[in-house]
Amino acid sequence: MSSGSNSGNLLRAAELLEANIKKVNEANEQLRVERGRCDANSELVKTLEDRAAGLESEMTVLKSQLSEAELKLGEVALEAEREQGELLRRAEAAEAQLAAARTDLASKPCDDTHVFVPVTTLHRAKAQFVSLAAAFEKSGNIVSQVMCEASASNLDRVILDAGGREAENRSRHAA
Repeated sequence: MSSGSNSGNLLRAAELLEANIKKVNEANEQLRVERGRCDANSELVKTLEDRAAGLESEMTVLKSQLSEAELKLGEVALEAEREQGELLRRAEAAEAQLAAARTDLASKPCDDTHVFVPVTTLHRAKAQFVSLAAAFEKSGNIVSQVMCEASASNLDRVILDAGGREAENRSRHAA
């Protein structure tokens, strides 16, 4: 019987060997699959590391650009402050000149014979008198033509006088 039990043991041993060979083959297949995954993961890790390095480089460039932009913004802000100070100084000077002009105006005696009119209005009135004079000349109305020409001439003299006073006031305020 010992030969029967040996053959049974050998048969069991052969079955165990076949089972182990099957497990080894399955383990090798799993190992091959896992190595493929590992290789793919290694490539993915390398790609991600390259991408991270690229992003870090881009971030460095962007930080540099931000620093430059902040520097320019600071310069612009300082220039704006300087200009604002200059404009405030000029506004205060203009307000002082306006107050002085109002004081001068208030100190002058007021009568009903003088009126303050902008020079541009005088130029327009002169142009209208010149135009009317030309129309009256065409129609043959000599009296009206002469009156309009005289009025235009008178306005021209007033405009010239106002220009001289304005230049004098400017030179006085500039000093």
